[in-house]
Amino acid sequence: MKRKIRASECIQVGFVRFSAAFTIAALFLILGYILWNGLFYNNRREYAVTSDVAPSLEGAVVVANSAIRLSELPFEEVRRLFTDEYTTWKKVDGQDIDLYPYADDAHSTRAAQILGVAEIGTLVEYPGSTADAVDAVAGMEGGVALVDGEAFAQLDGAKRESVKTIAVRAVSFAVNPSVTELEGNRRIGTIDEGKVGALYRGEISNWKELDGRDLSVTMIVPPEGDSLRVLAEKAGWSDKRDAGAPNCPRFILSSSLDEYYSLLASTPGSAGLVAANRVESAGLAALKLARTESGRNLTLEFLFDAPKDSGKIGGISTIILNTFAMIFLTLLFAVPPGIFAAVYLVEYARAGRLVSLIRLGTETLAGIPSIIFGLFGMLVFVQGFKWGISLLSGSLTLTLMILPTIVRTAEEALKSVPHSFREGSFALGATKVQTIFRVVLPAAFPAITSGVILASGRALGETAALLYTMGSNYNLTSGLFDSTRTLAVHIYLIIAEGIASERAFASGAVLVLFILIINTLAKVAVKRMGSMARA
Repeated sequence: MKRKIRASECIQVGFVRFSAAFTIAALFLILGYILWNGLFYNNRREYAVTSDVAPSLEGAVVVANSAIRLSELPFEEVRRLFTDEYTTWKKVDGQDIDLYPYADDAHSTRAAQILGVAEIGTLVEYPGSTADAVDAVAGMEGGVALVDGEAFAQLDGAKRESVKTIAVRAVSFAVNPSVTELEGNRRIGTIDEGKVGALYRGEISNWKELDGRDLSVTMIVPPEGDSLRVLAEKAGWSDKRDAGAPNCPRFILSSSLDEYYSLLASTPGSAGLVAANRVESAGLAALKLARTESGRNLTLEFLFDAPKDSGKIGGISTIILNTFAMIFLTLLFAVPPGIFAAVYLVEYARAGRLVSLIRLGTETLAGIPSIIFGLFGMLVFVQGFKWGISLLSGSLTLTLMILPTIVRTAEEALKSVPHSFREGSFALGATKVQTIFRVVLPAAFPAITSGVILASGRALGETAALLYTMGSNYNLTSGLFDSTRTLAVHIYLIIAEGIASERAFASGAVLVLFILIINTLAKVAVKRMGSMARA
């Protein structure tokens, strides 16, 4: 006869299943979120130009040394390359390479006009012809040049292939200055790039729809046959549009570029695509365009390059090695005394006040916040022993942090070994020491290993204690008394300093992957050791 299941039992079983499912889902959600954002970035960025690229800039071509990673640049970045605002490629493509700008003789006078500046930078050199400028760029790792497009196209293929061409995003979305005027608490300065298409399609009739002032939209259409007209049509403009439809913005067609720029400058509420180098000279204002950029975040370069400029550029190779050095020293200092202390408590110590005091101390130390250990390490190791903020001071501080965990887990592991193992060893004539090291410890090894892994995981994720004792030097440590930085500290610092969240997620993904790999390898080792012990 089947037992009748009570409603209370169903509720209890359902609650257990729900709790288990919720826990598993939360764990997978957290790990998935960290790993996904670590592997791929999805950032919201603002530019003064559209995403459209052009192979040339008013007949000029930007060429760079093949060591430069970029294949395209926004116009404002190109202008900074040739106006002495940059001296290295750090802020451009993240490489710590000195910048060497060149221009051929054909553009020695036109460069300023092309870039929309009063004069070209004093660092720009003029080797001679276009061929000479290309040779200079090819021979200098950080070289970049603004050369005549036609002359560059006439060079032989081998010379052209010795450098790389950089496409330029050189079209801005400009508006009449009346659009950017402050009205109440409204002033438009940035719009989503997708809204440019909506404006050209006539879907937006007033700037207040874009958080601007209450002003009617007037779209000025570039002259037919011009490259700006092609881009306007690509964005959504169509000459078949019903301009008389209700709430439809005005569209004014221009017959020439001069008329186009004149209409933009004289028509309140007007907007249109404009060459980036003519925005200021035409008396217009360029709206910043926001768009989402996606791509790979965790790359081989990030893993194997050394960090530079406080982690803003480069990778995390030295930080990974520093983390391994810290873990190795910490476990070296913590595991032997932790296991031997557990052996004493289980095999030698008699129940009494001393044993109770030791266990109370270990349990208390296991619950102390890490910042307290950091202060202790700073006062004792850094200042007292005068070891300074160093790898040794940080490792010893972490040793004190994880030692209680190792002692308690090792003690429980030794207690779980059946007494029959000890009795059998003694019956065969083994001494107590031989029994402990040849019978008890091997049998307890899987559980002890689990405790060591748990302790090393806490050490890997520690930040507060290490900031006071180990420091934040991201260079590869060369000794025990060097300041160094671990992955967890690196993640904290680049987030706290607002350097780059995508770099923090990439470093976090590496840290999580390391912990997963360590846990997996440890489980495999424990399983093999258990099989060998049973055999």
